[in-house]
Amino acid sequence: MKTDLALLVAVTCAAFGCSSGQGGARVRQDASATGSGGVGASASGGSGGSPAGGASGGAVASGGGGGFAGTTATGGNPSVSGGAGGSGGGASGGKGADGGASGAGGSAQPLGMNDVTILVPLPQAGAEPVLFTGADLAADGSALVSHSLFDRVVTDVATGKPMPGLDTTYGKLQLVAVRFDLCDRHLPGPCPDSEDGRMRLVFQPISTQGSADDVGFHAFYAIPKAEIPAAIRELRALAALNTSQDGVLRVSAALVGASRQVYAGKVRAFVKHYGGDAALVRLTMNARSFIAAALVWGLRGVEKKGGAFVDIPIVGSTEIAESVTLVGTVGFDTRPVADTPTGLQGVLTQLKFDAADAAAKRASMAALVAVDNPLTNTAETVPCVACHVATVVMSARASSAGIDPLALPGRYTSKFDLSVAGGASATNAFTIRALGYVGTQAMISQRVVNETAQTLMEIEQRYPGP
Repeated sequence: MKTDLALLVAVTCAAFGCSSGQGGARVRQDASATGSGGVGASASGGSGGSPAGGASGGAVASGGGGGFAGTTATGGNPSVSGGAGGSGGGASGGKGADGGASGAGGSAQPLGMNDVTILVPLPQAGAEPVLFTGADLAADGSALVSHSLFDRVVTDVATGKPMPGLDTTYGKLQLVAVRFDLCDRHLPGPCPDSEDGRMRLVFQPISTQGSADDVGFHAFYAIPKAEIPAAIRELRALAALNTSQDGVLRVSAALVGASRQVYAGKVRAFVKHYGGDAALVRLTMNARSFIAAALVWGLRGVEKKGGAFVDIPIVGSTEIAESVTLVGTVGFDTRPVADTPTGLQGVLTQLKFDAADAAAKRASMAALVAVDNPLTNTAETVPCVACHVATVVMSARASSAGIDPLALPGRYTSKFDLSVAGGASATNAFTIRALGYVGTQAMISQRVVNETAQTLMEIEQRYPGP
């Protein structure tokens, strides 16, 4: 019995990685029909490979890490098992249960903007999803997007019934963006070392013609603190396949390039490993109304508190849903009204801004700068609409007032490229999409760009790479 138990512990640690800390060893339980290995790494170094993927990988040098087990992609494309090793070069994992190619060890690649935020290209007309549907299963056997939580967030607060058109969108959801962060960003500033990380996934309903509805669901999953180093190693292994992109955040070139199958397989394995009901902590929605004559969007969400999901109140209000209406060329009426940070309403409302003097215009534009700065505000300190429309409003107000946004005080700065030229968020006022697509047009907001750069800065500081 003792021999069997020792063997079980050894196999478990080889598959998932064991780390010591408060509360003893932490093991992430991942199980699916095809078998999905965890991260073979810990603070002291772990073992690579996966027992579900044939022969297990060899031990790695200090800081090295094995990869995730092979998983079956939507449409039958196998993923890659065995991630990149650390400085000592981890042994490559065996072929996954689905027949995926083995991943190679080797030196890590520095992370860039397109490595911690991955905007997935839309599928071709009639093609399978590029990565996943919302109903596809994580390694724990649960759907990536909980159907019960989906039903909850699409329910109209006033009527208690599903919002028109949204009740049938679950079956069309596809993964359009993958993001990584070191914490949940409850407070402005750098992430505390003590917090769990986050994987953030964006899903949108995609038509058979490869076009996205102006509807989005944002799912947040906790990554245990002990697994953050291994997650970063996997991201650096992905970065080694993503060498063709410049520093501008844009639609992922790696998912359309020569190594797209290998890259997509690794992304799928990452998402499957860290997704699922047990890790899900928040689901939010913003969706354009299918029946309103005007351009109107609704926003709401739920998050886990004390083991149960509760409605998220809108900042500055006790309401649990927000309505946003396009007014004028580039103006937005919000309900409930929240002027946080101070001056926000003066810059969102086109008539108010146009009637203001030069000093008042500059002051209200500074509110947009504050909204977009992750060191001064988070999604928990400003109303939902602020981060979603700040980019296009800033562009319009700067043009009409002749004020250079780069000269406004409190602007976020970084050594990374903060351009939003990879999408149309600065020019398209007919959507409030912060990251994803409208039709086939990519949308990337300034807030997303700034958050991505901040995450990269903190990774470099806490987990130095090459």
